[in-house]
Amino acid sequence: MKYYRAAFNGDFSEITPTKIAPKITKEDYRELLNNFDNIDIWKEKFPPNSYIFKGFGLINLFDVTSEEMLSSIKANLLASDDSLIFKLQNNLRDFYAIKDLKLGYSIFDNLNDKLCETIVNKSNSIILNNKEEINCSSNYFCEEVMQKVFVNHETFIISDIEEYGKATDKNPFYHNLYDGGIQSIILIPIKATKSGDLALLEIASPNAYDLNSVNINKLKDIIPVFEAAVKRTSEERQNVLEATIQENYTSIHESVKWRFYEAAEKYHTEFQTNDNAKLDEIVFKDVYPLFGQSDIKGSSDARNTAIKEDLITQLSLAISVLKDACKKEKLPIYNELMYRVSTFLKDVKQDLNAGDEVNILDFLQREIYPVFNHIKELDKNLAKKVDIYMNRLDEDLNVVYEKRKDYEKSVNLINEKLAKYIDKKQKDAQKMYPHYFERYKTDGVEFNMYIGESITKKNSFDNIYLYNLRLWQLQTMCEMENIAYTLVDTMPHNLRVASLILVHSNPMAIKFRMDEKQFDVDGAYNIRYEIIKKRIDKANIKNTEERVTQPGKIAIIYSQDKDALEYIKYINFLQSRKQLGKIEFLELEDLQGVYGLKALRVEVIYQKDFDEKKTITLNDLIRQIES
Repeated sequence: MKYYRAAFNGDFSEITPTKIAPKITKEDYRELLNNFDNIDIWKEKFPPNSYIFKGFGLINLFDVTSEEMLSSIKANLLASDDSLIFKLQNNLRDFYAIKDLKLGYSIFDNLNDKLCETIVNKSNSIILNNKEEINCSSNYFCEEVMQKVFVNHETFIISDIEEYGKATDKNPFYHNLYDGGIQSIILIPIKATKSGDLALLEIASPNAYDLNSVNINKLKDIIPVFEAAVKRTSEERQNVLEATIQENYTSIHESVKWRFYEAAEKYHTEFQTNDNAKLDEIVFKDVYPLFGQSDIKGSSDARNTAIKEDLITQLSLAISVLKDACKKEKLPIYNELMYRVSTFLKDVKQDLNAGDEVNILDFLQREIYPVFNHIKELDKNLAKKVDIYMNRLDEDLNVVYEKRKDYEKSVNLINEKLAKYIDKKQKDAQKMYPHYFERYKTDGVEFNMYIGESITKKNSFDNIYLYNLRLWQLQTMCEMENIAYTLVDTMPHNLRVASLILVHSNPMAIKFRMDEKQFDVDGAYNIRYEIIKKRIDKANIKNTEERVTQPGKIAIIYSQDKDALEYIKYINFLQSRKQLGKIEFLELEDLQGVYGLKALRVEVIYQKDFDEKKTITLNDLIRQIES
């Protein structure tokens, strides 16, 4: 494909108006300038047969294929759609007049000496030839390619692949190109990122000498365009990665991100004139806290029981192997070892103490396994017995890890389901009024929320939004209880959750701790709230040994009677929806540094065939609050 620009010379022609030609006034001239596309107006001012054209014109055609291709390449790189490589390849085919020219690119990672494609749908690497990655340190390239391309960042041309193969004793790079039907290739290294990664632009032809040191010069105007595009793509990818890290690995929630940008903008502005500029402290004052927790009840006991059962299994298997060894080879040492293993087994069955597991595993590793290696050589049956023992051990941990694996699967299942659900629900809650939210996985799920004027840029906060969020929290805890309950039959371990809500009526301040990279309460008075959060799930009902948190019930902890009255209204609403049942009014025992706490404990009515999609909507909650 060739592109031409036409230049018309009309010096040898005359244009003469006839008698019917309308006179063009200044107003007509302006009207025409403002109506380029309106054919009717132009016909009105210049009707057919109103002018006579005499003479001849000269048209000169100039080959502008290179300029057109450069313009088209720029346009395609700016558009950067999924068919980018295909479009650029067609551009370069016209540019070089090579109909079967191929284009690709790959990214060279200097950190681990590997070539890898960055964005699959935008790359078509000729070097990789359908491989995901290649290791450059294993003599894949010749030394000249490594030096010129990857060290000096210079363009490298192979005009004849066969000649290159002879010079390099047909190295892996030659074979990869030969298998791909390539006979000449240009490698153009482009520095892609600040980290030193390189983008390799690959232009190849199936014919020798189609690409050579002469026509590489035609690329001098195109390479800067590719460099800009590669850097932009690299920056975009870096931004995507940073956004992913920020969303998933840091505590900067969407609702407060604006304040961090504001502080960063101020810092960089001040830094231009003051080298001692400091970042602002991020503090949100007068916010109301909400805390919720769905904790797996008895998780420590369940974990210890799982450890105990796995150790009993492992020791019993060891005794079984030693018993069979005694029958085959009557050595006193087998009896002595069997006695010591049996002593460990007896102790574990009675009670498992801290450090017992480490001592037992060390004993097995140091004294039993060397004996097992000897036993395997005695006969095939004993070898099978030892193999049965070894096959029961976890490959990575080298211990029996069956009951603990079941326990961990159960805990992970509950955690994943509850965390995923509250994350989804929280996005809906943000639509009611922006608030800070953070969620943690432990043995169960716990979450903090803070709502107040300072978290938003708008002067729009009203207590109705706090009440609404409290009702939303209680409703969500009900639904999480139902989700956990529906999992009971699907879990290897029968684990139940116990839910808790902590009510705190007084506003407080939260501050972003730079050293810990997370928010925490600010001020000595507010620390009491954090102390309560850490201790409250272990609290007993006053004058009893019963914990306030129980499976099948939601405990609402408070210190002021007005909070109880507020929550009773929410409970009544959910009782009308057949989601909550009987209420208990409780006083709690005093905790260290915490006195006078009370609780509402309300029964959860589990829904048969609970469906997450058929829960109370935001509109239902808003209507209830407004009423």
